[in-house]
Amino acid sequence: MRAGRPADAELGLRAIVKSNPELGGPHANLGLLLRQAGRLPEAVAELEAAVHANPQQAVYFNQLGIAYRQQGEFAKAREAYERAIDLDATYASPLLNLGILHDLYLGEGSRALALYDRYLALSPGGDAQVAKWVADLKNRKPPPVTVSRKEQP
Repeated sequence: MRAGRPADAELGLRAIVKSNPELGGPHANLGLLLRQAGRLPEAVAELEAAVHANPQQAVYFNQLGIAYRQQGEFAKAREAYERAIDLDATYASPLLNLGILHDLYLGEGSRALALYDRYLALSPGGDAQVAKWVADLKNRKPPPVTVSRKEQP
């Protein structure tokens, strides 16, 4: 993959997956390769195989969450990120990804803020971009409340 020959990498990974379907790593790597190529349904299938083969690997669940989000499957993305966090509460990436999901896709700013804060607490050098997002969330005004009235006959 790093050599810049994705077709060769895909062939090699498919051979490993075929001969060792019980290994999560080759499925995960193939899933990443396919996701980067924009082949999301195939990527999801491989990442699902990776988490099935190794259900204790937080990294696989985080990557699966990214693929689900890219497909617009937000509930599944949330579940995958939450599973990654449950498996490793010190793994910062799924906290950030879940925060982004809540912030940009689910419209749940307060939940996003809590997740961003947890992410920043785990980021030794900080993250200037996320710190800006936190400031933005804290300064956002709540959406206006609309009251619906019944029409008069």
